[in-house]
Amino acid sequence: MSDQSTDNQTIPTAEEMLARLQAVDVNQFDINAVVNEIKGNKQWISILTIPVATILLGLFTLIGVVMFDSLIVSFLISAGLLFFIGRILDQYEQQYRAKARREVTHRIAKIEQDFGLIPHFKHFLPTKYRHLWQSLRKGRYHYIDQYIQALVLLQHKLDHEKFTKIWNMTYPQLENPEPQQQDFA
Repeated sequence: MSDQSTDNQTIPTAEEMLARLQAVDVNQFDINAVVNEIKGNKQWISILTIPVATILLGLFTLIGVVMFDSLIVSFLISAGLLFFIGRILDQYEQQYRAKARREVTHRIAKIEQDFGLIPHFKHFLPTKYRHLWQSLRKGRYHYIDQYIQALVLLQHKLDHEKFTKIWNMTYPQLENPEPQQQDFA
């Protein structure tokens, strides 16, 4: 009897699962928004990259013309130098994107951690999301775009009555807990 009561405490009802589904804000999984959050005050670096690169290209080209007395050679050397500087700045940008991706997967893990969410709605998802709910069940949260699509689809198109019926068939102990306790008594 104690095992049955702990099962009832850990398994949420269909209404609780539907409430959890509707409570998820899909905007928290937007990687670009998370990148902007992580950058914080360093946002201006990305904004000024192109204007500063253009000015530097012009200055380096002019300095090169004076030094090498050839416009084409100085432009190519300046462009090559700015290319490598751009690659370095791009590496910093990629680091921010990687941190943002890790943060989003952490947020997905927090939602899926307790009892899971998406795997319990697998009957209501198209088969193209099969890899998503299988990987979520295994603790892999790297399908961010598909996760967002599945959440939006479920939040807008889910038939609540059908879900409740399937949930109660899957977990019959949640529907009528008193008769089961009387059988054990």
